[in-house]
Amino acid sequence: MAIYTLDDKRTSILLIGGSRHTAEMAIRLRDHEIPFTIFLSFDDAHMFAFGDAPALPPYLIPFSSSIVTSIADVTIPPDIIMDCQPLAAELKVPLIHEVIEEFPSAIILCSTLACTATEIMHYIQDSHNVIGFGFLPGHTGSASIIELSKALNASELALNKIEQVMNAAGYTCEVVEDRVGLVMPRILATLMNEAAFAVLENIATKEDIDAAMKTGVNYPHGLLEWADTIGLDTVLSMLDALYAEYRQERYRPCILFRQYVRARWIGKAGGKGFYTYASGYA
Repeated sequence: MAIYTLDDKRTSILLIGGSRHTAEMAIRLRDHEIPFTIFLSFDDAHMFAFGDAPALPPYLIPFSSSIVTSIADVTIPPDIIMDCQPLAAELKVPLIHEVIEEFPSAIILCSTLACTATEIMHYIQDSHNVIGFGFLPGHTGSASIIELSKALNASELALNKIEQVMNAAGYTCEVVEDRVGLVMPRILATLMNEAAFAVLENIATKEDIDAAMKTGVNYPHGLLEWADTIGLDTVLSMLDALYAEYRQERYRPCILFRQYVRARWIGKAGGKGFYTYASGYA
C-alpha cells in the first residue's frame, strides 16, 4: 500500500524500545507496508543478549532484520520517531533524547497512556514536535480508531502528517485534548480498576464479574479478561499516572494490580494475571 504524506514521499518510522507494545505496532506497520526500523537501546540489547542465543524475545524475532542497536546503523533518517511504550514521561525521555539528538527534524509520536505529549515536550526542547497517541496493547492489530493529541507547542502541520500516516496504517484518527490516558484508555482503565476492587472485596467471582459485563452491558470482553489482554502492568501504569495527575479516588489503583505486577502476573503476555493462560511471552 503506497502512503501519501505532506511531502509526497514514503514516510520512514523509527520505533524505539524493545517492548511487546513496539512489536504490536511493528506488525501493523508491516501489514500496511509502511517502512520502519526498530532501535533497541543499550539496556534493551543487553537485556535480550542481542547477537547471542537466545537473541530476542519471541515477539521481536519476526523483526530481527529490522532491528538496530546503534543509532549509526539507522540508514534512512526517520520522519517519525515512535515510542509505543506506556511509561511515565521520565522513563521515556532518556531514550527519546538519545534518538532526537541524531534526528532533530523528526516528529515524535509518543504513547500518552501514562503521560501527556506536552509533558514530553517539557522534558526535551520546545522546538521538537510531539504528538501523543493512545492504543491499547493486545488490540493494536484489530483496532480501527486511534486517538491523537497535540502537545501545546506542537504544530498543526505535524499533527496533519501523523494523521496521514495513521490513516495509511488503517486507522481512523480522533484528535482529543492532551490529557493523561486520552479518552477511551482512561475510561476503560477506570472500569477495570472498579472490577478489580469488586474481586478484592469478594463481591463476586472474576468469572461472574466478566460475565455480567459481557451479557449485561454487551462489552466485547469481560473487564478482567480485557485487563489481562492489555497487560496488568499497562493498566497499573495508566492508573498511577491518572492518580498522580488528578489525585482523585476513582484513579487510585486497586492493590491487586500492584501485587500481581510485583509477582510478574501481568496477564496473557506473562501466562498469568486474573486468569491463567497456557503460555506467555513476557
